[in-house]
Amino acid sequence: MNENEIILKVLNSLSKDNTLLSYLNVVGIWIAAIGAVYFGYRQYQINKRMQELADYVAVSISPQENFTLQLSNVGRSNLYLHKWEIGSLNETYVKPWLLPAEIKSKILIGLHPPQVGQHLAKFYLTDEGNQKFVATGEVAIEPIAFQLPISTTPPQQQEAGTQISGFQPLNVQLRMRAWAYKTEKYEWTI
Repeated sequence: MNENEIILKVLNSLSKDNTLLSYLNVVGIWIAAIGAVYFGYRQYQINKRMQELADYVAVSISPQENFTLQLSNVGRSNLYLHKWEIGSLNETYVKPWLLPAEIKSKILIGLHPPQVGQHLAKFYLTDEGNQKFVATGEVAIEPIAFQLPISTTPPQQQEAGTQISGFQPLNVQLRMRAWAYKTEKYEWTI
């Protein structure tokens, strides 16, 4: 073999290696591009979820003295209360009440007269973007003690010898419990 043939063989093998390297280079670029698109899509989903968490809407209800409920904004978005329903009691506001997020404000709702039993509670809210929400929970008013009043009048005798007494009202102590289940988007109309 002469020198020219050896040089041609070496150049042929290099050109085949260059073609293989070119193909590998193109495949690597495609894999990197697909990976970048996938990474960008996943980052978009993460950012979208983070924004939803940053602007979450949530309320809390807690019982207070004298059968009053405290409605508090525990979310990160300003809310407006348009209407509330607790059992058969309800109230609709002409101008909604503002529940700011930053100062952890509260609204007091009186339940007079208290109705014994467990009642569904619904609060119709909007946020700053005028999206509608319904917060649901329950309010339970239950008797915890019965007390008979002390009689101040002596019992009266009936003809047959049995005793009867006058009407004595029964004192009942009640307690109220309240809790919220969830706050979710809901297209309500009042």
